[in-house]
Amino acid sequence: MNLKKMGAAELERCVQKKLQQLSNHSGNKALGEKIVTKQQLELSPFKAVPFSEWGDWEQDPLNNRSWQWRLNWLSFLSYLMAYHRASGDEAVLDSAREGIQSWLDAYLETDTSYPFEFIWHDHATALRAEQLVLLAYYCREHAPDWVSKHAGFLTYLEQALVVHGQWLAKDSFYSEHTNHGLEQARVLLLLGTVFEGEQAREWQQTAIQRISSELSFAFTDEGVHVENSPAYHIFVFKVFLGIIKDYPEEVLGDLAEQFNQFSAKALAFITHILRPDGKLPPIGDTEQLPTSDAYRDMFGHRLEYQHFLYALTQGKQGIRPPVLNRVYPKSGYAIFRDQWPAKEHYEKAFHLIAKVGCSSRYHHQQDEGHISLYAGGEDWLIDSGLYNYINQDPVRKYMRGRPGHNVPIISHASYAKEFEHRLSAWQVTDHSEAAPAPQLTMRLDVLPPVVHERKVAFDAAAKVLKVEDTVSSDDDQQRNVTLQWHFPKDKTLTIEGNQVVVTSPTGNRLTIEFEGEIPDNLSVAKGRKEDRVFSCISYKANQVEPSQVLRVMFKERRGLNVTTRFRFAMAEDRVAPAPEQSDIPEHSLTTLLEAGREAGREAGPVTQSVMIGSASAYLALAKSHREQELGHVSLLVNDSAACEYAQAQLREHYLTTWLSCRPLASAPPVSADRAALKGLEGIGRLVITPTGFTEKRLTTVLLTMLLPLLKRMTKMGEVWISADLPDSLQALCTTWAEQRGLAVSVVTRENA
Repeated sequence: MNLKKMGAAELERCVQKKLQQLSNHSGNKALGEKIVTKQQLELSPFKAVPFSEWGDWEQDPLNNRSWQWRLNWLSFLSYLMAYHRASGDEAVLDSAREGIQSWLDAYLETDTSYPFEFIWHDHATALRAEQLVLLAYYCREHAPDWVSKHAGFLTYLEQALVVHGQWLAKDSFYSEHTNHGLEQARVLLLLGTVFEGEQAREWQQTAIQRISSELSFAFTDEGVHVENSPAYHIFVFKVFLGIIKDYPEEVLGDLAEQFNQFSAKALAFITHILRPDGKLPPIGDTEQLPTSDAYRDMFGHRLEYQHFLYALTQGKQGIRPPVLNRVYPKSGYAIFRDQWPAKEHYEKAFHLIAKVGCSSRYHHQQDEGHISLYAGGEDWLIDSGLYNYINQDPVRKYMRGRPGHNVPIISHASYAKEFEHRLSAWQVTDHSEAAPAPQLTMRLDVLPPVVHERKVAFDAAAKVLKVEDTVSSDDDQQRNVTLQWHFPKDKTLTIEGNQVVVTSPTGNRLTIEFEGEIPDNLSVAKGRKEDRVFSCISYKANQVEPSQVLRVMFKERRGLNVTTRFRFAMAEDRVAPAPEQSDIPEHSLTTLLEAGREAGREAGPVTQSVMIGSASAYLALAKSHREQELGHVSLLVNDSAACEYAQAQLREHYLTTWLSCRPLASAPPVSADRAALKGLEGIGRLVITPTGFTEKRLTTVLLTMLLPLLKRMTKMGEVWISADLPDSLQALCTTWAEQRGLAVSVVTRENA
């Protein structure tokens, strides 16, 4: 099997663009320079370790299997390529060759029986193959003289890629329906694309079938990834996004359409799960870090992207989402807010997340019923996070187990031996997304024979969270039930009889009260003592800090019903004021045109009007320009048929001189229609109507055309919005027009 030449069209996105990105990456360059000139190996995000030569592939200098994983998928090759691109030093490629040769000589002829896990690890094998493909093409493109000197090595590398492809193609090696399996299929598709020959075509077909299966499994029909972690939701979503971007339709077949069926929902989940501080919540195996925008190219013409952008930038960009609360009953999440504040106060919002149950084995934690709460610019009820993937580590054990979450510890009850029991042992029995008082009721049967029902109700106006817990069983066994509520270390917890006061250095205050049954004991535990972990949180991988847990114990109960009320009193400077509602004036078209004529006598008449949509108002606009004997109307309509009809109307009213019609591109645009924009400058009046468009089509048109049109308007320009526009599109038009300082009016329905 031979690699295709670099100029092959199918390699443009899956090889050429990736090489440009990684070899021009300044961070990669710096890490490559450390290896070559400073003898330090820093496998991001881990700290640097001393490096002298390649060869010890099973070393563990940081006592961390994730570091070993990165070493064995040869992640450092990206660093060396970037440093070679900057320096031109062939010694850099010699180092890459020595590393690859060392690994291949030691392990290429071994198999999965080899005792070290990361040699033929499912995910590491895929990523290593990708690194080798990119290095092979990098050398061909940027170091032809070096390639001619090391032809034997490049042949060996290609042979090694064939071996990797054979491993990845095996059904027995494929980790079906996991993010690892998706990565295996993605790289098998890459190998099937870069190689010539029948076997390569078979790899490609196998990869497409597997990716389609992964796509069907990976996300619920609510658009939420099944691996129990917001971070992995984003990771897997981006993997699929990359596949769709990297390969042409003739390779992907129906995959792009399959992806489109849930992708907007998946983006909306990210919008809602992002905290008011712009970070991901540390639920499941997630680090509490910001995420990035990888969605503009694919979703820039969708309203869901504008809502995501508002959440990502904390109100600085995008459009305020129209929905506050989201419950995902099939996916096991509920997300409540008090508001989407303006950018000046964005971090002060309340944000509550309830994790109901797990949807697959991967990255699960024993967090059924957990609640996280952020409010007034800080954390209150917290989760434990990721920490690391070393399952023997006592901190990792704590974070994956029930003690690390805001869930009850119940004696004489435990998880079933078969994990699959957990997948169906939870359900959302009732919920409401209605503001200002969303609520959720869940039934949890994960600890047989105990049934735990938890009702979560949030009063956004009063800033009160109420959690009602009912614990029951049919075996008449007395049990100890301990409710757990974890808080960050900066909070002060004071037990006052049967209530708890939690204060913050910011001046915010929380009072916790219990209704129904009275606790037998209230206590606070903090941090860890040697291998005993009481309360800790990991905001970032491989880092941990102490936190504290309020334990609310009920002893020897055959059943329990208790309501925990969390009542907040926020410092004045920590409360986000309600977002200002734009008071947009409403007028008839006749009134607006008459006002325009009056204003024109003082400031000069409008010479350029633009109208979107084929509503009959274009006749009144054209007549207005005829009466002032100046200017012109440009009518942007859905298709040529609408233009033909408009032209007939204009001829009937002797207005053809005063209006020209421009049909918009028939294919759904993902960027502005340049032909329709040609010559449109100095626009004094922009009229937006929905007539002639489906809502989906009009949304795309406005998201791609509105900003370019607004940029072409005069400083005194006006935007007139039809009252028949859907609310979401009225909000879009108003927000963007006001951001540019333009006057906005709503044209009443009788005249729109």
